[in-house]
Amino acid sequence: MELNFGEITLDEAPDYLRHWEMCAQRTSDYCFPIIWGLGPDYGTRVAFDPSTDLYFLHQKKDWHADLAPVGNWMRDDWAAVLRDRYPREITFYLVPEVLADIWKAELEGHAEVEIKNERGTWEYLYDINKLATLAGNKLMKKRNRTNQFRKSYDYEYLPITEELLPEIMEFQVHWCHVNNCADMQGLYQEDHAILRILGSWGRIPNLCGGAIRIDGKIVAYTVGELARNMLVVHFEKADTDYGAAYQAINRDFCEHMAEEHPELEIVNREEDLNDAGLRAAKMSYMPLGFIKECQVKIRFH
Repeated sequence: MELNFGEITLDEAPDYLRHWEMCAQRTSDYCFPIIWGLGPDYGTRVAFDPSTDLYFLHQKKDWHADLAPVGNWMRDDWAAVLRDRYPREITFYLVPEVLADIWKAELEGHAEVEIKNERGTWEYLYDINKLATLAGNKLMKKRNRTNQFRKSYDYEYLPITEELLPEIMEFQVHWCHVNNCADMQGLYQEDHAILRILGSWGRIPNLCGGAIRIDGKIVAYTVGELARNMLVVHFEKADTDYGAAYQAINRDFCEHMAEEHPELEIVNREEDLNDAGLRAAKMSYMPLGFIKECQVKIRFH
């Protein structure tokens, strides 16, 4: 069946979100803000197939890459669904581990399924209360740094609102200038996505965020998304001239979100992209575990 792929629109957000919530494992790579925000730079295209009630996705960032379908994965017709839409051999990228295991079981006898681990795409999961309090000996240094930040600066923590958005966007532009975003493809594309998302804040479901203001100016902010019992942190920026600003916005955001949304248990701080420094920083917060993503190659018999 030929599918009509195109850019996803803001009007599709509620329906796409409903299908994302059907997934047996919800990863940040498939969150609507990421699919929509990074879509133009990543060449993301989506197609909804009413016959299977699934969204199919691919990207043309550096090459054509088929992504995992979004919708109800708990089905027994995967062999027919995939064989009808793809050639004899197909490789999927950023496939959540749960779906990879489902395919492995459901396609037995129909196809060879090769699963390749992609460590750089694993998403880090944390206990929200531990990030909010930094309690315990293993997090003592981070707790001390954020406590010192609180003593050193007369600052205010503010939830992101429509009224605060212009200040956040102004800070993002400044942050990008200081960090030479124009010379780094990843930061350049991320900047596009951040400004795009901030510019459409009220139309994207479940967005949340917070900022730190010192002496009348924003020095740190974070943008996240509520996903039932999970808080997904999409973007976090801070002015490193202000000591532990990154650690402070991380702690304050989690502290305030845990108070406002007692249903939250887990924080997803996304992947490290095989960056050694980023991996060390994420590991230092003592993750509970990971949402693993894989590359899956399927060869039909």
